[in-house]
Amino acid sequence: MTIDRHSVTHDQALTTIGGRIPAMWLMVWVGAIAIGAVGFVTSDPQRAWMSVWSNFLFWTAIAMAGVAFGAILQAAKGHWGKSFRRLAEGAGFFLPVSFLLFLTLRLGAEHVFPWIGPVETSHLNRDWLTLDGVFLRNGALLALLYVFGFVWMFYSLRADAPLVAAEHSGWRRSFVSMFARGWRGDEEEVERCRNRIMRLSPPLIIAWAVVYSLLGVDFGMSLTPGFVSMVWGPYYFIGGWLCLLALVALMANRYNNRYGSLTLWGKWDFHDLGKLMFAFTVFWTYLWFSQYLVIWYGNIPREVEFFTPRTAPPFDKIFWLQMLLIFALPFPFLLGRSPKMSSRWLALVATILLAGFWIERYNMVAPSVWHGDGLPLGAPELMISVGFLGLFALPYLAYLTTFPKVPLREVIAVGSAGKGP
Repeated sequence: MTIDRHSVTHDQALTTIGGRIPAMWLMVWVGAIAIGAVGFVTSDPQRAWMSVWSNFLFWTAIAMAGVAFGAILQAAKGHWGKSFRRLAEGAGFFLPVSFLLFLTLRLGAEHVFPWIGPVETSHLNRDWLTLDGVFLRNGALLALLYVFGFVWMFYSLRADAPLVAAEHSGWRRSFVSMFARGWRGDEEEVERCRNRIMRLSPPLIIAWAVVYSLLGVDFGMSLTPGFVSMVWGPYYFIGGWLCLLALVALMANRYNNRYGSLTLWGKWDFHDLGKLMFAFTVFWTYLWFSQYLVIWYGNIPREVEFFTPRTAPPFDKIFWLQMLLIFALPFPFLLGRSPKMSSRWLALVATILLAGFWIERYNMVAPSVWHGDGLPLGAPELMISVGFLGLFALPYLAYLTTFPKVPLREVIAVGSAGKGP
């Protein structure tokens, strides 16, 4: 990756701490949650739970990918992305909310899981797909993974905690001070945090891939009884990873050059982020096409059953719209060198990608479940989606106003930037 990049001093980084959520944005996101709640209680139960299901899959994938971002940087010795790490980690603060939402999904399972009742297929593993089994299995795995992720984040944030706590008062100071308990000196603690992160990163990455593959299979692929795809696991969590990269690009554009003349990320930082977005746009599309091509030429009834409702009215238009937004537009927009150096251009592409994946997650759920007339996409779905946006934005914004936008003490990788360890 590129060697020439911006550096930010400790004092400069500390100026990026907001200290409180702006009142306007607090009202916006609380209002968004209220809109989502109204949309849920006033809409048809099946449409409401379909929307909750698809939004859960969308935001939960982004949240865990935010924690995995730093772990992947450590494992790959990715010096280029260290300055973006804090923006990515903030997504992990949605995980407690995600787990509470997961527990509520049990209440709406009968409206979403078609295999609860009788189904016309002999290719359904009834021993694996039981209601209690699905929720106990995934609940236990998600709880363990989230605890693992928060242990990783603890050591990532601990190195900065004493300096950050000094900038706060009240509950924020108490919260950040928890990360600095038992502090034994700067050099010793930074080295300790680096060693812990180095050991935790590889198993965290593996656990993320395994658990989210199972989550995608049980809560996405199983909605089409009898359908089996060998690439479904990476198809799901790599989509969340690409959404996380898009979110980082969006937030970096928002906060760059916002603190006077301070530039947190330079053009080469955005160039490297853009290259990664381009690479995984192509990779995710490869996974999608490799699945589609095999099913198309095999023409096996229980496999084509997944694509048949998605390529026919009323879902056909939004099915191809997702491919336009996820691949057809981002591919040429990210192909050149100059566009990837522009934070505004990268933010535009990021917005397109996030919109495309929101539609893709909706298409993962609705065509398999909905058997009514017309396209079940209107005010109820948009209101519930706005509510989920508020649920994600509030903890994310609380994190961004508590910690600096870039790390103060680097603990991710050892070695010289651009030269490896």
